Amino acid sequence: MAANQSASGPGRAGATGLLLTWDPDGPGPAHDRLAAALRGHVNDGRLRAGDRLPSTRALAEELGLSRWVITEAYDQLKAEGYLTGRVGSGTVVAGPSGPSGPPRAPDADAAPDRATLPPTAPPDPPGAAGALDLSPALPDLSSFPRTAWRAALTRALATATDAELGHPDPAGTPRLRVTTADYLRRVRGLAVDPGQVHVTQGVRNAVALVCRALRARGARRIAVEDPSWPRLRDLARASGLDVVPVPVDEGGMLVDGLEALDVDVVFVTPTHQFPTGVPLSARRRLALLAWAGATPSGRSPRFVVEDDYDAEFRYDRRPVGALAARAPERVVYLGSTSKTLGPGLHLGWMVAPDALHDDLTTARDAVGGLPPTLDQLALVHLVTSGTYDRHLRRMRRLYQQRRSALLAALAAAGVAGRPAPSMDAGLHVLWLLPDGTAEDAVLARAREHGLTLLGLGQCRVAAGAPGLVLGYGNVPAHRAGALAETLARTLTRTAGTAVYPGGRDRP
Repeated sequence: MAANQSASGPGRAGATGLLLTWDPDGPGPAHDRLAAALRGHVNDGRLRAGDRLPSTRALAEELGLSRWVITEAYDQLKAEGYLTGRVGSGTVVAGPSGPSGPPRAPDADAAPDRATLPPTAPPDPPGAAGALDLSPALPDLSSFPRTAWRAALTRALATATDAELGHPDPAGTPRLRVTTADYLRRVRGLAVDPGQVHVTQGVRNAVALVCRALRARGARRIAVEDPSWPRLRDLARASGLDVVPVPVDEGGMLVDGLEALDVDVVFVTPTHQFPTGVPLSARRRLALLAWAGATPSGRSPRFVVEDDYDAEFRYDRRPVGALAARAPERVVYLGSTSKTLGPGLHLGWMVAPDALHDDLTTARDAVGGLPPTLDQLALVHLVTSGTYDRHLRRMRRLYQQRRSALLAALAAAGVAGRPAPSMDAGLHVLWLLPDGTAEDAVLARAREHGLTLLGLGQCRVAAGAPGLVLGYGNVPAHRAGALAETLARTLTRTAGTAVYPGGRDRP
C-alpha cells in the first residue's frame, strides 16, 4: 500500500510506505491538515478501498508528530466515513459505500500481461476484488521486516572484515554458510557441514547450478513431478537434461516406476508438493532413497534434488523431516528466503554432497548468481539475533488466517469447484474446477479484472482436469470476499466456452 510523508518534506516515502503529500508547516492545527491530506488522497484515488493505513504510533514516529495528532485525524475521517477500523484491528480506507466511491481501476503495471476478451459481459460492479497478485509463492510483501533488515544491513557493514569486502568465495561468504548449517540442523534435522552449503540467489538459481553440475557428471534424464513448477522443466532442459514427467497422486510422486524410466536424477517437493499440496508418503520416501542408493554398474551416481517447499509454513503440525537428513550423500537440498522474507532479496542456499562440490564450483562460473556479500551478512545477523525465527512465527499465524479466510470466502461465494485435498500448509490453495471448464478462458477473464492467476494446466505436462492455483500470501483477509465473488462471476461468464485440453509442454 501507498504510505508516507516524512516531516522533512512533502511527497517523501518513509518507513511506513505511505506516500503522503502535505505541508507540515502550513496554517491551522496539524491534525486538521493531516486529515485534509488523507481525505484528498482517498478522493483522488491514491488511497483505495481496503488500503490499510499505518498505525498511529508508526505514522507519528515517521512524521515527527505526537500520536494524539494522528489519532485525532484518523477519528475525524472515521466519523466522516472515509476510514474504518477499531482498536487492535488497524485502520483501513472505507469500502465503496463510503465517500471514497468505488475502488480505482487497476493500474496497468499491477497486473501485467492482461488478456483482452470480447465485450460479452458488462464490467464488474463496485466492490470487485481489484488488482490482486495471486501468485502461489508470493508472501505478504507489506510484512517484510524493513526495520529489522535495515538494522541487519547496518550491522553487516559495521562488522564486515576487509577480506569479506574483497572477491567473494564462489560458494558464498563463510559466515552465512556456517549460519545456514546451524539453522538447518536446528529446524530441519540436517547434519550439515558448512563446506557443503552453497549460497544461491534462490531456488531457480540453485536448480540451474545443480542441473548443469549433474549433466557434467554424465546425467542424461531427470524425472519431475507432474504437475510441477513450470520453470523447473525449462531450466532442466536448458542444461541439456531430458525431462521425464512422473504423475502425482494423494501420496505424492509415483516413485515405484523410476527404474523403468531410466532416469539419473529425480526432482521432488516432498514436504508440500507443488501445486497439489500433498506430502510424499513415508513409504515412497523410503523407496525414493533406495532408488538413489542403487546406481547401476557403469552409470553416473543417482541423485535426488529436494526442494523443501513450504517447510516453514505447516499450520496443523510440525513439517515432516527433510529427505536430505536421511541420505545426505545422495540428496541435494534447496531452500531460500523467497517466501519467508521476499523474492526481491534473491537469497537462498543449497546443501550438496561433497562429491558435487567441484562440479558446482565449475557450474557457478557459467551460471553465476552469488548474492551481494552485505546481503549475505545481513541474513546472518537476522538469523543469529532470533529476528528471523520471530518473523516466521508471526507470519505463520497471518498465513493460516488468510488461508482460512480464502477457503471460507470461496465456499460462501459459491465458486464452482472444490479445494483439492491437501495439508493445512503453504501459501496457496489448489482449487479444482468442474470437469469441462475452459481453464484458459477463466484465466484470461480473471486477468481482465486484474487478477494474476496460475492455472493447473500451466503446471502439467500430461493433460488433466482444470484448476486454479490460488496464492493467498499477499491477499489480505478482508479482501478474500471480494476476490471470491469476482472468481464466482468469472466462472459463470466463461461457462460454455470451448474446453482447453490442459498440459502445456509435451516431452
